[in-house]
Amino acid sequence: MPNYVLLLSYVGTNFHGWQVQPNLRTVQGVIKESLEKVFREDIKLVGCCRTDAGVHAKEYVANFYAKKEMEPYKLLKALNSLLPEDVGIKRVWVQEGFNARYSVRGKVYVYRVLNSFSRDAFIEPFAWRVPQKLDLSKMQKACELLAGRRDFSAFAKKEEEDKNTVIDLEEVRLSKVEDLIEISFRARSFLRYMVRRMVGCMVQIGLGRINLSHLEEYLSNRKTCPYTAKAKGLTLEKVLL
Repeated sequence: MPNYVLLLSYVGTNFHGWQVQPNLRTVQGVIKESLEKVFREDIKLVGCCRTDAGVHAKEYVANFYAKKEMEPYKLLKALNSLLPEDVGIKRVWVQEGFNARYSVRGKVYVYRVLNSFSRDAFIEPFAWRVPQKLDLSKMQKACELLAGRRDFSAFAKKEEEDKNTVIDLEEVRLSKVEDLIEISFRARSFLRYMVRRMVGCMVQIGLGRINLSHLEEYLSNRKTCPYTAKAKGLTLEKVLL
């Protein structure tokens, strides 16, 4: 059976995350439904990771096996004719042995903060608007503390604590263009809520409500980080194949 690989994107605003959940609209559920209409068989769709409700993906990779053979370009056209506007298939190919969960070399997440009292209707769905002035120099120091290989269990959802919580956070980078702050994180894998809690902590530092010593306490697992940034500001920006 051919192993089809999908490169896709989605706006997470109206989804309850990637993973199929009973009676809820999910990205995996919507794509699986469309695939089963095309192939007329039960499809097991494997995604590269879970994303939470409201989180977006500019690039996401998934794969599935099907009995029927179909040209990748025809499958791309068929899926994009069936899927809703908040999901798009960018590329389709066949690759034996590829598993979206285990074959991906890394992921880049970008969190966007709009640091302004003004609202922009085109940015609002994809950024957390923080109107109070943020101290970028302190936030940059927080980025430097976060980068590296360590136990990030203090930033993970409680259910993740039984898993391997040691992550090699290869890069944390902060940039700003006008009022839009972008914080990018690169690693092979991430824990659930990890990025949103790191950003939540960084914003509190930028606002002067806590200082870098609090972040050091979270990184040493003396305390659990209690701050979680809004889901809508987070995008899975790139998947490293």
